[in-house]
Amino acid sequence: MKIDKLTLGSFGVNCYLLSSGKKAVIIDPGADFKKIEKYILIQKLHPVAIINTHGHYDHIGAANELAEKFHLDFYIHPGDKQLLKDPGLNLSLMLCSKPYVLEDFKLIDSEAIDFFYKQGINIIHTPGHTPGHITMIADHFMFCGDLLFMGAIGRTDLPGGDMQKIKNSLKKIRKMDKNLVIYPGHGQRTILGMELENNYYLSDNFLGKG
Repeated sequence: MKIDKLTLGSFGVNCYLLSSGKKAVIIDPGADFKKIEKYILIQKLHPVAIINTHGHYDHIGAANELAEKFHLDFYIHPGDKQLLKDPGLNLSLMLCSKPYVLEDFKLIDSEAIDFFYKQGINIIHTPGHTPGHITMIADHFMFCGDLLFMGAIGRTDLPGGDMQKIKNSLKKIRKMDKNLVIYPGHGQRTILGMELENNYYLSDNFLGKG
């Protein structure tokens, strides 16, 4: 399994291309279609699907163009369905000059989870940053969007954010394999064990015991 990272846009969103051979899943296609398209074509990758950790514009901004160009299905958790339809909720009213809605998408359900499982991807619902935020585990890699960063966590003061829910999601994360390599939605990668030792937001002082 190969992981390629493209850092996109003024908010520095990490878009990941997770590939086996030449088949690739696109995770969080931030708002720079041309850069993603160019990389796919140069590397001669064959995208099979788009999966988003959540529905904020800086993470979904190239989804429509990529889906049309490469004939891809776009998948997101049902909890973020409304974000894709509402420019106020997906923040495109604030972040770009043209309000953005996703034209076509599929909700992650049992069938979709089975599809991704065959690709080696396990999907976990981790709300708090948004209602439908997900984390993906593939081999010993974790793609956690805006749930967890090196030394920090995602915001909960945006539409749909919820501090108690993100705490519950972080409790799930800290019980996982300490050797998991974390690929976040922004910033550099880290290791779960390192975050357990150094990230206040994974500590008992923040989350409580358990």
